[in-house]
Parts: sequence; C-alpha cells; structure tokens
Amino acid sequence: MLDHAGERTSQRIGCLMIHYTCDRCKRAIDTALQMRHVVKIEVKAIVDDLAEDFEDEVDHLSELHQLLEGMGDEGDPCDFSDMAHRGRYDLCPDCYRQFVKNPLGRDTLLALGFSNN
Repeated sequence: MLDHAGERTSQRIGCLMIHYTCDRCKRAIDTALQMRHVVKIEVKAIVDDLAEDFEDEVDHLSELHQLLEGMGDEGDPCDFSDMAHRGRYDLCPDCYRQFVKNPLGRDTLLALGFSNN
C-alpha cells in the first residue's frame, strides 16, 4: 500500500499484512522484530555549460528566441531524462550496515585483484 508520498506502509488490510523483502539480499524483513531501511537514489546527467567562457560574445535574447522557436520541432534538445535514474530500495539491517560503509561499492572493485600484466 502506498501513502501520499509514494511510500509503502505496513498497515493491516483486513487479515493481510504487507511483507517487505530486502532488495539486496532478498531476505524477508520482519518489521515487528527488525528495522527496515529505505534508500532513495537519484542519478542525473549534468552537462556543464561551456558558453560561460564566452559569455561576453553571446546574444542571450537571440538564443532565447531560437530556443523558443525550436521547442515544437523535434522536442527539447537538452532533454536528458533518458540519462536519469530514480530508485527506492528496502534494506534489512545487515545490508544497510554494509551499504553505509561502502555506498559506491568501491571495495568490491578493488578486491578483484587483477594482475600487473
């Protein structure tokens, strides 16, 4: 069941109880006995504006006019929505502790132990 903010809630619906599973290790999370942790991740593509270096040479009114004229043609040329990701993950206490220690998973990449060839 989702509340107003899109969060899952653990309310009783009749005689049914909502069950949670850790999205990392796939174990069941018993919310009566252990804490459930929610991790929200948002990744966006960011393009640095190179025009800042040439700011004196830019006609901003002309750029705005061209942008407004071209908006209906083939869509927004600056639309990077396909290069974005949002995720919401439930974690059990063990996986939460591992995630907090190493949120980017760097240790696993270094532990592979490639040779120096």
